[in-house]
Amino acid sequence: MPPRGVNARFGFTQSESQKEYFISVCDSLSNICSGKYRESSYLDKRTGKTYKSLSFWSRSLPMLNEFYRNFYIGKVKIVPQDLSLLTPLALAHWLMQDGSRGTSKGLYLCTDSFTYADVERLTHYLMDRYNLKCSIHKAGGNHRIYILAKYVDTVKNLILPFMHKSMLYKLGV
Repeated sequence: MPPRGVNARFGFTQSESQKEYFISVCDSLSNICSGKYRESSYLDKRTGKTYKSLSFWSRSLPMLNEFYRNFYIGKVKIVPQDLSLLTPLALAHWLMQDGSRGTSKGLYLCTDSFTYADVERLTHYLMDRYNLKCSIHKAGGNHRIYILAKYVDTVKNLILPFMHKSMLYKLGV
């Protein structure tokens, strides 16, 4: 929600190394975005490295207010009560944006900004809805969802049609 706005807007940021995927998302949202994006760089004080990123914002639109109310309390991102929005398409974008392969070939879904109770709820939803075997792993002071390696093929079958070709490496394809 913009500071003095009445309608929500959607913001999206990705590393410059994921430019192909970023442009595809920007293009797919062209009906609510201008198609223009910004390139910026920042110094990560932890690593001393400079990273480049790409970002865009949609227009502020009344149709985005419901999403804002479902996913934010004030300025704090939450897991909505209704998890039916976690479709295979949404799961594909979650993995492409904030997922990774584990060293033992399973998949991590980052949930660092959520409470443990919300991560548990998401984990149970993935297990019940998609028959995935998941566990919760501690990462620093946060928790992440880990999908066991032997269930990666199940994930592939669900989300492969929605994966951008530049992100297939996250599924080991």
